[in-house]
Amino acid sequence: MTLKYIDVVGRTLSFGDELLVYEAIKRGVEIEILPDGDFNMSHPSKSYTIHDGIVTHSYNSDLARTTMDMKEVTSRLLKSKGFNAPENTVFAKTDLDRAWKWAESILPVVLKPYDGKKGELVFVNINTHDEFEACFEKIAVENNEVLVEKFLEGKEYRFTYVNEEIVGIVNRVPANVVGDGEHNIKELIELKNADRKRVGNPIHKLLEMDEETERVLKKHHYTYESVPAKDTVVNLRDNSNISTGGDAIDVTAEISAETIEYIRQAMLSIPGVTAAGVDVLINGDEVNIIEVNLDPMITLHHFPWVGEGIDVASKVIDGMFPETVE
Repeated sequence: MTLKYIDVVGRTLSFGDELLVYEAIKRGVEIEILPDGDFNMSHPSKSYTIHDGIVTHSYNSDLARTTMDMKEVTSRLLKSKGFNAPENTVFAKTDLDRAWKWAESILPVVLKPYDGKKGELVFVNINTHDEFEACFEKIAVENNEVLVEKFLEGKEYRFTYVNEEIVGIVNRVPANVVGDGEHNIKELIELKNADRKRVGNPIHKLLEMDEETERVLKKHHYTYESVPAKDTVVNLRDNSNISTGGDAIDVTAEISAETIEYIRQAMLSIPGVTAAGVDVLINGDEVNIIEVNLDPMITLHHFPWVGEGIDVASKVIDGMFPETVE
């Protein structure tokens, strides 16, 4: 892509939104720059005003965006319609003691910012008071509210839903290294980072050796000097976000038709949702929806660490401007 997006839409865009604007322009969609960082995308029969540079927000209804922004409301709504979602609630940043009393009976738990994105300040599988307090206070420094949620076992997947269909699925694996029986963890991190630089995948981040890495390693009884046995997976983060060093593994062809339909029906049950990233935990036959994001990271599907890419941007623009589909 050679477009200068700040010239085309009047603002900077995320990589995923660049892909969407590029695809739209290829199809003859017109762009009009508006005041306050907004822009309009239009074709003879459709028009969308894009706020904050987030294209998919304009494709979902205002009610859907408001509801999905409230994570505990999303969970309750899904459960009321018969779909599995974790128990959770929200506490003010000053309510540490009350939050711990609520969490204590359902340990382990997850703590994260109420309106957080990209896996920042997400702490998983917390089961002691000291750990709970330390993580709660880290979130409270930068956020007014903290979401506390029951921790559920399982592999984490991102299902991307567009225009009543599941269009791509990735297994999101936490930042990790795999032991070879020879190198210590510090060396394995350096080797994987060298591989990341060589491959040049545009969305997969270098692994960090920071305070959070040390916390997770210590929790699992490792240090940087530990030499894990061959094929042993050592997680460097408890959360699986790509923005914190995780791996996106395309598994679209591997997930059962029954599970895909379950997630599709869950999204169909929420009025006004037309494009979403659905975070799902699968543990055997148990499927839980842990979050719905109406600003999905579509680049997970375009640039997986393992597997073939899927052109999700085209599928979104197919839905937004169906008359442009060839």
